[in-house]
Amino acid sequence: MSYIAPNLSTIIGSAVAAKLMGIAGCLSSLGKMPACNVQLLGAKKKALAGFSTATSQFRVGYLEQAEIFQSTPPLRTHACRLLASKSTLAARVDSTRGDPTGKAGRNLQDEILKKIEKWKEPPPAKQPKPLPVPDSEPKKKRGGRRLRKMKERYAMTDMMKLANRMQFGVPEESSLGDRFFVTLLLQNTFTGICYMIQ
Repeated sequence: MSYIAPNLSTIIGSAVAAKLMGIAGCLSSLGKMPACNVQLLGAKKKALAGFSTATSQFRVGYLEQAEIFQSTPPLRTHACRLLASKSTLAARVDSTRGDPTGKAGRNLQDEILKKIEKWKEPPPAKQPKPLPVPDSEPKKKRGGRRLRKMKERYAMTDMMKLANRMQFGVPEESSLGDRFFVTLLLQNTFTGICYMIQ
């Protein structure tokens, strides 16, 4: 196998490469096949006997016997797709006798192992995103009668401005000065007498 398909046998092993070539017919027809069909070569149709197809296992052919596939249990579906695509590339190189030494197969195998190691890494921790600096300048908005009416409706009154100026729990002097008289009219409804306090 190392003489007929050195690159393919480097990636998936001689036994699996021979089985794939046997089902495909020859090396050139294996090279012409798309990768999605290569991963299904040798897959058996499972009789589910009334069970749901949602729980059935991912369909894999002879590629599940490859050593790389066996060594990646949690990522087998991704590893199978990657193996199928790279083995198709290796079969195309072998069918044209592009690299009889098997160097292209070793390069493809290194790529596969690097990708699998990258998949096994934990995701990076999310950095806390700071809030943007609020704009001090007022934003430009369209004017018009409707906008002016809305501004008048929701504008701050003088009393609201005074209330915002005051601080809670701090005694303040009266802003009206010393000449401030409180005139209070108390009216007794029963006697009709009015009191005026100054």
